Amino acid sequence: MNTPARCVVVVDKYWECDPVCWALTNAYLNDNCGVKLPWPKLVSYPSYGAVPTQPPTPRLIYATNNIQVEVWCVSDLLSKFPNTPVYQSSSQRKMEVMGQIFSYSPSRVDLVVSACTASSGPFCPPFNDQPQSNVNGSVIVGTEVFIHDGHPAGNPNPDSQWRCPYFDQLMKSAFSVNELMKKVRLQSLETALLCPPNNPATSGQHIYGDASYAALGLINVTNYTEYTVKDKETGNSFLSKCPGNTGGVSLETTHGLVYAAARAFFKDTDPPFFFVSGITDRYTMFDQDVQPKVYAQNVSCAHNAGVMVAQLVSDLA
Repeated sequence: MNTPARCVVVVDKYWECDPVCWALTNAYLNDNCGVKLPWPKLVSYPSYGAVPTQPPTPRLIYATNNIQVEVWCVSDLLSKFPNTPVYQSSSQRKMEVMGQIFSYSPSRVDLVVSACTASSGPFCPPFNDQPQSNVNGSVIVGTEVFIHDGHPAGNPNPDSQWRCPYFDQLMKSAFSVNELMKKVRLQSLETALLCPPNNPATSGQHIYGDASYAALGLINVTNYTEYTVKDKETGNSFLSKCPGNTGGVSLETTHGLVYAAARAFFKDTDPPFFFVSGITDRYTMFDQDVQPKVYAQNVSCAHNAGVMVAQLVSDLA
């Protein structure tokens, strides 16, 4: 019997992964939103925070004869460290543990998905062909990655000093997200999206997907108070290195690391990768959009990313 291939879904923080798991185990999506999810064969949540399993295991596993879909949480892998930002938000620490995801099974990996909350980038996807500047609560799906080092060697962060040879370059994926989006039943799926409390999108919550969309990755920043300045720095680097490119629509700290781990696993070739961003805040507006109601803003948008992941699992399983 052939061993099923693997689809690896990686979520960053435990408070992002919990809402993703809620969406993936909620029968309402099956009954009302066109998603047909089987029950997972393994469930290792809920937990009060990270799930410190040894050896590390996924939060959820869905299995068919053809593919095994695994949902992982980076916080679980980091649970051996103190629960402080200098460890839990460290790009260096995340990259030290991410390889355990890929070594979990000898089966081949056919797809890698990074699902996280994010800020919008210097650009936003158009709605009905019209430009917009606020997509809070919406979900963005794309494949390209642009990673910027927020603390290079000349200005190091002692808590995170991960380096790679392709900082400030637009990196590609071997996966066609446009084909995926053609299968998504947007009209019914978008009815499951929650509206965040702070500055919700002016055009409502929607799912935007295109192969040209890029996740801008801010690396080696562990202090949240630096986000406004370092997000702007990352956006400016993208604008400088990719002139005329309006695909920079998501900005956060982990999509690029998941891509990097996948790229290393695929021996430095373009991996079959795409990202799912639940947008919590406008570009450089983290303090205004997230901080007043941190729990409600983050949880609603992480859930929305989970709705898109549920559609993926439904299509695969």
